[in-house]
Amino acid sequence: MTKITHLYGITVNNLARHLKTTLIVCLWAVTFTASLSSTYAFDNDRLDLTITRFLDSLSYKYKGFDIKITEVSVGERFDDNTTFTNENKKEDFITNAQLGLGVKYEGKTRTFELTGDIGYQAFAKNSNFNNITQHINLNFKNEFSKRDRINLKNVFTHIEAPSSEDEDFSLQQFGRSTGRFEFFQNKFDINYSYDIAKQISLFVKYANEINIFSGSNRSNSFLNNPGVGLSYLFSPTETIFLFSYDFTSVQFENDPDATIHTIGPGIRQYITKKLFFDGKTGVDFIDSFDDENLTKPFVQASLTYIVNERTRARLSFDKKYTTSPYFADIFNNWRTSASVTRQMLERLGCSLSIFYGEGEYVFSSFEQRLLGVNSSLNYDISRNLKGRLTYTYSQLDSNFETAEYSKNTVFLGLTAGF
Repeated sequence: MTKITHLYGITVNNLARHLKTTLIVCLWAVTFTASLSSTYAFDNDRLDLTITRFLDSLSYKYKGFDIKITEVSVGERFDDNTTFTNENKKEDFITNAQLGLGVKYEGKTRTFELTGDIGYQAFAKNSNFNNITQHINLNFKNEFSKRDRINLKNVFTHIEAPSSEDEDFSLQQFGRSTGRFEFFQNKFDINYSYDIAKQISLFVKYANEINIFSGSNRSNSFLNNPGVGLSYLFSPTETIFLFSYDFTSVQFENDPDATIHTIGPGIRQYITKKLFFDGKTGVDFIDSFDDENLTKPFVQASLTYIVNERTRARLSFDKKYTTSPYFADIFNNWRTSASVTRQMLERLGCSLSIFYGEGEYVFSSFEQRLLGVNSSLNYDISRNLKGRLTYTYSQLDSNFETAEYSKNTVFLGLTAGF
């Protein structure tokens, strides 16, 4: 018998109709806002100039470094399942306030950018869920010469649950353990490349990931991932060939370790100037957490179509055995996604993405099937002030009933960016 999950009287079979209605309401809201702005002849340029001058007085420049407030945002989100569970669902209205700061430097051969934000989430009904979020991003690029360069990136995140405002909201839920829990993550990545010849480049990279769970019985984990590769540009067809080797080591504090050797070729093929294909395949040699040796193929493919400056579409597919920060287990999974972004009017833009994935943890036999939909409307109220309306839907099915859940969120917010 087909299982039908009810969401406030709306069945999964009626999801398409629900999405259509939501998008119509979103369009009406944005159109109404634009009409009000036109009717009352609000002087946005003068307001922008006043705000910019005020913030310029708070910024500081020193020897090429620009230190300033990058953005201030406030928003309201309705979430019908704040606990990411099936049995103990709690709906709530959540107020989000966020302040962003940044330091930027641009030189002839190097760039440096450090941005960070701190946010506060206030729950109307479940005040015990109130929390502070933090994000810090570091980017550094340096050209030693015309032939060699280095890129460094570090991303720090402190959250209690994936945010529906993130573009990869569905991917964050895939493979995740259910519930709310405090989570610290730091991702470090450095890449050095050297042009051996005009068309041949050698690159060496290293990545590190630290995952810490505070106040829960989950084990902290540490990942190290060095790698090396060679790329070749075939000029007449603008085709890029790639061959790489990666070594991944994952360590859990209270569980066994695992290692993965990954080797395989890749390609970027420009079918036209606006349409290109990225593909990579190869083999993973896995020494899993239970000391079982596995040899598994992997496939990664995507097709990107840049219609023009206003419209972009992407389709992707991934099939791979991976590790997870949540379990000391190997996650055998495949996933596919499709996304479209379009600037419909000078000030109005929209995006729609659909995600579907299936996976199973090899040792525990824990299965997941996730369907995710994310749609958003963005409206430039003025040069510095932007409005955003987002709707997301998630449906997680599993062979463990307690791990299943469905989730709807609606977010409306304003961001002043500088």
